[in-house]
Amino acid sequence: MTIEPDSYQTKLATLIGLLSCGDMDEHETARIVNICEQAKTDPAKTLKDNYGADAAKVAQYDPAGVMAFIIFVELEDYFAVADNVDELYEQIVDAFENPALPEYPYDNNNFETLSDFYDWVDKQLQVHHEKYCLLCFGESYTNDFQSVLVYRDQLADILALCKELDMQAHRCE
Repeated sequence: MTIEPDSYQTKLATLIGLLSCGDMDEHETARIVNICEQAKTDPAKTLKDNYGADAAKVAQYDPAGVMAFIIFVELEDYFAVADNVDELYEQIVDAFENPALPEYPYDNNNFETLSDFYDWVDKQLQVHHEKYCLLCFGESYTNDFQSVLVYRDQLADILALCKELDMQAHRCE
């Protein structure tokens, strides 16, 4: 599917706004969209100029993931990125100014699969921070988990935009 340039930029800006729960100002959003636009023409150079030589390698081994990589790097402060589920959960807890979430159940859980963990997290969010849910976004090249808290009522819009923009995303479940 080919997205018209103006439509592409608008959709990128909308996605950035949704992933940041409306926290990004228009100038910062426009700057990120501009980097994504540059990457369409010369991804390796854009990644190298903005994020360094190691980042430029993404254009070689995952060309389809360049835009999601840019958005992740630019919104990294909004993401929880970890190698294991307890570390991921701690970052989710830390995302809230007044976290009401319980501590991670190190000794008292029945997680047999990753889905069990995500189900437990979603239930905790529904009880303690009901307007949020967890979204797995993009491809983490160095960690096992790369997730972001988004507004639950905007999840379908986010997933639809990601699909239209050919970015990897799914509800963490």
